[in-house]
Amino acid sequence: TLFARSLAKHSGLEYAIMTGGDVSPLGKEGVTEIHKIFDWAQTSSKGVLLFVDEADAFLQRRDQAAMSEDLRNALNAFLYRTGTESDRFMVVLASNQPDSFDWA
Repeated sequence: TLFARSLAKHSGLEYAIMTGGDVSPLGKEGVTEIHKIFDWAQTSSKGVLLFVDEADAFLQRRDQAAMSEDLRNALNAFLYRTGTESDRFMVVLASNQPDSFDWA
């Protein structure tokens, strides 16, 4: 967390933090909230660094049967919005289970 905050400060970006567990309770609103973060980055004069702690809870492989449809849709939205290079947005992920990440 301190590394990501320091990186944002030194790069001149605004800073946002979330945990992987923040997405699941959002249900159907998860996709909308993911898009709001990326829209904020586009309208920000500085851009945004998003730190996702416990990222494995959200960015898990889509082939896992236990993943809800809402969480799968939020993951797809996240992968779509991070699929192109941008100077307006930086993502820093923290996880103690990197093998569980989706390959995309």
